[in-house]
Amino acid sequence: MRLNILILGFILFSFVANSQDPVFSQFYAHPLELNPALAGNSGGTRFGINYRNQFSGLPSNYTTYAISADQYFPGIRSGVGISVMADEAGQGIYRTYNGELSYTYGVEFRNGTKVKMGLQAGFISVTLDYDKFIFMDQIDPIHGPISPGGIPYPTAEAPPDFRNRTLFDMGAGGLLSNDKFYVGIGLKHLNRPDINFYAAENNTKKGLSMRISAMAGFRIPIGDIRYGHRSEMAIIPNLLIVKQANLGQINAGALLEIKALQFGLYYRNGFLNPDAIILSVGYNSGQFKVAYSYDATISKLGINSGGAHELSLSYVLFQDDGGKYHDCTKIFR
Repeated sequence: MRLNILILGFILFSFVANSQDPVFSQFYAHPLELNPALAGNSGGTRFGINYRNQFSGLPSNYTTYAISADQYFPGIRSGVGISVMADEAGQGIYRTYNGELSYTYGVEFRNGTKVKMGLQAGFISVTLDYDKFIFMDQIDPIHGPISPGGIPYPTAEAPPDFRNRTLFDMGAGGLLSNDKFYVGIGLKHLNRPDINFYAAENNTKKGLSMRISAMAGFRIPIGDIRYGHRSEMAIIPNLLIVKQANLGQINAGALLEIKALQFGLYYRNGFLNPDAIILSVGYNSGQFKVAYSYDATISKLGINSGGAHELSLSYVLFQDDGGKYHDCTKIFR
């Protein structure tokens, strides 16, 4: 119902300054969003597309889109990337757009260990469709929020000073990896951009909370490993912890790799409450990669929420070693 959508919009409006950034369940398929140090990680030119539809069973769902591209420059040991993401909540009542440029510089030691540091700069834009809101003082007990003449009843609530904010945003990250494991950390909103819609709040609130994304994983080959080639089977456990203000999530699970096929099983916990079981299936040829995942909701929202559907596509050109990577960060390519 339209009223349900608008009430949800009001909730979003009230808590937007303390909200958590959207994070894909296939977090490894959109690496630049979590850690700019992963720019150029493919060793070539990588293009990626991501789509997520969450809570399709509820009156108002959440939809997230992302596109990205990054390039590695071996002559200067650097990677450069660009990413754009759009998130719509409450059927477009609240929209967030992000666009960032990422740069990373890395060194490799004789034992194969790699250390990379990354910087990120761009913009964040938030839009509020205030005209879709319905407040309690607008609801007539007989006619509802709309008068018999088709005009919404007035409200005493003060409208926002801004309905769109576009601000500078910046981040940083680091990554340590080798053939056996990886650990990394990404920091977003270092400058804490002020996305409040009321001017009076600009001096009372500290802006968007910094987001911390800590990641780690390792690779367990199954079967024979020949020099210069990765094993045809492997288990790849990995962990992602995201914290933003008092909100956060823990993603823990693993991918099973059988030749070009990948199967994933993850558990996501919202710090205090269980959230979802995530199942995924994908195909990775070394250059082309496609994957689908489904979030089975185990929180109080229940299975009737519709869970979340996610699709990712990526393609790598000019990979300098023919796709023979077998280190742990291969899951981000």
